[in-house]
Amino acid sequence: MSGGREVYRDQEVVRRMTRLVAEGATMLADTCPIDGLPLFKLKSGDIICPVHGKVWIVSSEAEAEEVEIDFIIRKVELHAAKRVYQSLNSDDASELIPWLNVIETVERIRSIREARSRDAVERQLEKTKREEGEK
Repeated sequence: MSGGREVYRDQEVVRRMTRLVAEGATMLADTCPIDGLPLFKLKSGDIICPVHGKVWIVSSEAEAEEVEIDFIIRKVELHAAKRVYQSLNSDDASELIPWLNVIETVERIRSIREARSRDAVERQLEKTKREEGEK
C-alpha cells in the first residue's frame, strides 16, 4: 500500500479504528511503517495497527534484534506445539518426544533471556542510583 490515506477509504478499517478507541485504546502519534495508519495502544500495553495487528516500536538496532529473536522463539514454539498436536492425533506418536524437547528448549531459552533482561534492568537501576548519589 502506498499510504494510510488510501486505507482510510476502506470503511472496515475506519470501523476498526473507531472500535479500538471506543474500547479504550489510545491513538498514538506513531504510524504503521507499512501503511501509514496511526498505531493504537491497548489497555494491555500492546501496540497495534488496525490493519496488521500487533507491532513493536523499537528505539535501537539492539532492541529490534531482541524483538526479532522473541518473534522467532514464538514461531518455533507454535510450530512445535502444532507438531505435538498432530502426533497426539495420529497413530504414530514417534515424533512426540522430539517436539516436546523443542518446547522444553524454548522454555529454557526464555528463562535465560528473562533472567538476562532482569539483570540488565537491575544494573541500570544501580547505575541510576549511583549517578543520583553523586549529584
